[in-house]
Amino acid sequence: MHSTSILRAIVQHFGVAADCVGLEHYLPCPTESGKAAVRMQLAAINPSDLITISGAYPTRTQLPFVPGFEGVGTVELSTGGKRVLPLGSAGGWQQIKYSDPAWCFEVPQWMTDEQAATSYVNPMTAWLMLNDVLQLPVGACIAINAANSAIGVMLLRMAARLKLNTVAIVRNQAAAKSLDKASPGTVMLMESAEDQRAVLAINSAGGLDAVLDCIGGKGAVTLATALKPSGKFISYGLLSGEPIPKAFWLKRPDIHFSYFHLRQWIHHASRPQIAAKLNEVFDLIRDGVAKTQIAAIFPLTDISAALRFCQQQRPAGKILIQCR
Repeated sequence: MHSTSILRAIVQHFGVAADCVGLEHYLPCPTESGKAAVRMQLAAINPSDLITISGAYPTRTQLPFVPGFEGVGTVELSTGGKRVLPLGSAGGWQQIKYSDPAWCFEVPQWMTDEQAATSYVNPMTAWLMLNDVLQLPVGACIAINAANSAIGVMLLRMAARLKLNTVAIVRNQAAAKSLDKASPGTVMLMESAEDQRAVLAINSAGGLDAVLDCIGGKGAVTLATALKPSGKFISYGLLSGEPIPKAFWLKRPDIHFSYFHLRQWIHHASRPQIAAKLNEVFDLIRDGVAKTQIAAIFPLTDISAALRFCQQQRPAGKILIQCR
């Protein structure tokens, strides 16, 4: 147990992250004995962190709390300084995270700290949806919206690995151009939620077997019209800030619809299942399929600047926090 204080980011009230995430020093309490002391190296800032800080899940988020669902650290007192991902809970935005050893998963030696710190949320979400949930045959056609996002690019590369045909949907030509190296298949513009041009083109080419939607709102209804009968639709985000309207199900009751939340999957899976899936993801990172672009690294002491950068600049890559 540490007798000196530890620096951590702390949320005392819900709101815009840059306005309500502060810093404090604290002394670990005795109840944390028996847990692994993970000295955090790098932690990622993800949309799921910002959404949690906003107060979107008040019933399962007790104030105050330390944010950060993703990061890599070194287990103190371990032989050779074993690097691990301390999963299963928030708390990555601090110098030392006390984690249940059962939730600590070792990182391969060849992996950089930057890739290790971003090896969980996007890679696992993308791979589980494509490989485990959809289970589409070779040659099936799938649409991915917000395709120029970090997870969108990852989904395109993984779909290419699985020999699926992809329709990458973006808002403008600049976003389309950014996909040149991401194995995008067909790229289509959908400039508004009710833009029918992409749907008409997709339907004329035979329609979609599946949709991976991270935007929600009216755009989900538009995309649903391009699905073949009994097609699959997975919602894994609401970047529009709007829920999928009831018209979605009224217009297409035949669709096999599901939500995907990594948090639910990981808390229902066994440790061997999680470890096996992480190993698959690690292989994809090594091959460049699930590699994450890093936009910037901020020290923990500049957490407010890091959060402002995320919200104002909307960087193409991930923002990391250097915790050590």
